[in-house]
Amino acid sequence: MLTVQTLPSEDSKDEKTTLPKLFKDLSLNIEKNNEFLARLIELSASESESLQGAAPVLSVLSKIAHAHREERVTVELRLTFMKINDIDTVDQKFQAEIFIQAKWEDPSLKEDDKVFDPVIMWTPKLIIINVDGSFLEEHNEYSISHSDNQPPQVNLIWRFKAFFKENLELQHFPIDVQDLTISISTERTIQEVELIEDHFSLSSVNTQAFLDASEWSLYNHTETYQDQTTIEYARSTVHPILHVQCRVARKIGYFVWNIIFIVFLIIALTFASYSIEVDSSDRLAVNITLFLTAVAFKLVVKQSLPTISYLTYLDLYVLAALIFLAMNATQNATMKSLAAVYSAKEVKVYDRNSIVCLTIIFLFFHVIFGIYITFTATRRRWKMKEKDKLYQEKKEYMDRSRMSPRGPSKRKGRYPVKKGGSLDSFYEHRYSLRKGE
Repeated sequence: MLTVQTLPSEDSKDEKTTLPKLFKDLSLNIEKNNEFLARLIELSASESESLQGAAPVLSVLSKIAHAHREERVTVELRLTFMKINDIDTVDQKFQAEIFIQAKWEDPSLKEDDKVFDPVIMWTPKLIIINVDGSFLEEHNEYSISHSDNQPPQVNLIWRFKAFFKENLELQHFPIDVQDLTISISTERTIQEVELIEDHFSLSSVNTQAFLDASEWSLYNHTETYQDQTTIEYARSTVHPILHVQCRVARKIGYFVWNIIFIVFLIIALTFASYSIEVDSSDRLAVNITLFLTAVAFKLVVKQSLPTISYLTYLDLYVLAALIFLAMNATQNATMKSLAAVYSAKEVKVYDRNSIVCLTIIFLFFHVIFGIYITFTATRRRWKMKEKDKLYQEKKEYMDRSRMSPRGPSKRKGRYPVKKGGSLDSFYEHRYSLRKGE
């Protein structure tokens, strides 16, 4: 029986050897083993007469040698969000069932190859870098397809269920739109593998199986963009990433009726305190009580959010309510002090003028805050609806391309994945093609 041994390098015996150096040595040793196996096959082929019974062994060794590819391999990916549920704002994660289809060309395969063995043959070694914990369910399947005048193509079907981490952007809470991202990467370097979006089939999301519809609205489109990262144990190694996103919009009904409307009523009730006489201390007592009630609602808002270092729209509204209540309390205390110095008629004039000023401030704030929300959070929702239309139009355009007499192969590469997202550049790219035709 033939055994291949790799002797440890002298550097590995040093007690001060760092972890990245160990992985580097391991990678070099694996490459040397592959070279040794390739050389062994060449020697075995030259002495085939004496090794007629070793054909199965030579076949396996041949496949192992081809598991290392010198050229950069392009892997096309298509992802489908099969099921989404349990979007957790506080823990900033979501649960989803994901379907991934990956395909790449492998010239080393022969026409009679029907079974693909990922243990001994080249694979892109795909990983999900934002998974939280381990997969709850996982299934994968490989197949080989042959076509005329094209190298054999390997197809990977990968289906899994898990929790995924997501850094939620909560500035617009509770009128926010969130990205739900699956980040696909590989253990191989960017020099070995390129991850791109499938040219002939768009990633998609199953809106019918959305299980968190009571709190969120799911948009129909998906977007992809490329990125790169470094693995923690070898920072000099760069790995490609393909991010696939779908988006959800929070339903604001719960927060409007249970927090915003109640805080609005608390603020409005401060004007009822002005029916009490100016020189009475009951005015100030009423406003202090309303202030403490608003503080309690601020604590309720805090329970709905993770620990963040910035203010959300709901935080701004509640804080504005507290500031307005503090201004009313200051007005009450001031009028009480003036009542001891000026006549009752003069104090009533000051009181009436200050109430008018506070009313103007109250109305002005709500108008300005409403306009600000319209041009920020609400505008983002309009943009997502436009992207739904763009996605549907792009999907129909690609379907027509596949059915075109010219064939889909001539249209390959017409939709490159850009940093800003595939939908943002769709019209620009399509119109530039029309001008060139």
